[in-house]
Amino acid sequence: MEKGIWSDFAQEGLDKMQKEERRKKVFKRVVNPLILKHLVSRQDYNGSCIASGIPIKYLSYFKEVSAHKNAKKIRYRYRGKSGLKTQYKTGLQMQYIRPQSFCHMNGADTFAIYHR
Repeated sequence: MEKGIWSDFAQEGLDKMQKEERRKKVFKRVVNPLILKHLVSRQDYNGSCIASGIPIKYLSYFKEVSAHKNAKKIRYRYRGKSGLKTQYKTGLQMQYIRPQSFCHMNGADTFAIYHR
């Protein structure tokens, strides 16, 4: 039996619904508790930082949630020290030496979220 045009549309709709459900679950189970834990809420602070000190292993979840069209526009800033590091994507050990004012994602230990 041949696939019709309606079955393609139905499959696309189903895929979109499943992706939306996964995004909501990731937000409720991972992203929201981490934001509440690492929230910057000092009375005298007037910067644009939302949360800081979030471990780098949760970055993919934050990017998945913030990629939605209705999500607030945010910027990620990576934080870390120089020295022997395990890369975020490949898992390889490397010596990371950086300028004081810059930290690459592969050399980061934590990240912060800022308003864009």
